Amino acid sequence: MSQFYAFLVCVLTGVAGGALYDVFRLIPVPKKPPYFRMIADGLFGLLFAAGYLAVSLLSGLPSLRFYTFLGCVAGFVLYLKSLHKFLAFITIKLYNKYNKRKKKYCFEGNEGYVQKERGAHR
Repeated sequence: MSQFYAFLVCVLTGVAGGALYDVFRLIPVPKKPPYFRMIADGLFGLLFAAGYLAVSLLSGLPSLRFYTFLGCVAGFVLYLKSLHKFLAFITIKLYNKYNKRKKKYCFEGNEGYVQKERGAHR
């Protein structure tokens, strides 16, 4: 296996780790006391290390070398600086479009959300 291929696999593993970190950030963690966030970050680190180990065993990567570590870090940073912003933008657009449609076609009554009748004005 060439070093370039191994580096590319590590970069893609880092990108996947960035996506996993985004999912982990959705889990509500209390801000006080601060060790809850440390525990959550430690759990993410363990999951990412297990994922890297699985990918390295399945793809036949050589033993852990410095350039594989740099590849994972580069992929993680690449995700956070580019793809994360793009996905956040798309998610906000879809969320706003969903809320606009919900307000247009539904109203909250006594029995929850009920579809408005078209043409009926209240």
